[in-house]
Amino acid sequence: MEKSLGGGKVAPQKQFLDNDRKVLRFFCESEDLPFIINYFLADDTVEIREVHHPNDGRDSFPVFLRRRRIPFSSEVKQPGLAFIGDNYLTCDEITPGQPIISFGRAFHIQGVDDYTRDYYLAQYQKEFNVSCIAMPEPREPTAKQIPPYNGFGNERDTLGYIYRLIPQKPKSDFFKAVDNDKKVLRYVAKFNTKVPEDVARRFIISYYLADDTISVYEPAVRNSGIIEGPFLRRGPYKNVDNNNELITPTDMPLGGDIKINGFSYHLVSADDYTATYLSSHFQ
Repeated sequence: MEKSLGGGKVAPQKQFLDNDRKVLRFFCESEDLPFIINYFLADDTVEIREVHHPNDGRDSFPVFLRRRRIPFSSEVKQPGLAFIGDNYLTCDEITPGQPIISFGRAFHIQGVDDYTRDYYLAQYQKEFNVSCIAMPEPREPTAKQIPPYNGFGNERDTLGYIYRLIPQKPKSDFFKAVDNDKKVLRYVAKFNTKVPEDVARRFIISYYLADDTISVYEPAVRNSGIIEGPFLRRGPYKNVDNNNELITPTDMPLGGDIKINGFSYHLVSADDYTATYLSSHFQ
């Protein structure tokens, strides 16, 4: 009530009540670095804050100067030689085109916000440009170069070291593995070759629908001189004739050819389940 009647308060108290939470904001530049200066009208204090952007190479200290009044002189005085009177920066002394000096460092005003522009026009007939801190454009992302697979381990595990610093275990398709558990397509194949020693060789190619992996087994052939056993370990293999995509059942029709791990096979026949599966799913 006493304040509304226009009296009863000393000047600092009246200034605080009139200008509480009113802040002037200046966007400045000093030594090629951006800063934001906040001038609090309630008590004529100033706060200088740093402006950071990602990967700017500077320690992220947000406050460059803690909120306080800025003196005109930053000299260290001897006892008894301190200035007498009001020698601190006030808002009426800030002028467009002139830097704000804080403890010997010049902060050049690049622009202000809308409230600060309107305040100076109404109070001091000074016109500031409205602008903000211009952040640099983000750099173009560097394309990840995937090295060729060296054949050791699982390729999906190897790619984990490229996409993440700490690789994670590859996630498999759970529902696909459950729906196709123990479902295997088996083919009888032979080499596409004219080498006499390899013409009579036969292979059993197994395609596992649960995880799209392939294994090749070589059965015994009488008087061939070749010991039976696993010819290719179970794993995912790529089709070099289809942009190095993983081999799928569509790439393995009966009577067709398929290249697996550098060997070209001709699919001679298949068991009854495989023939039924191919005829029902791939017309």
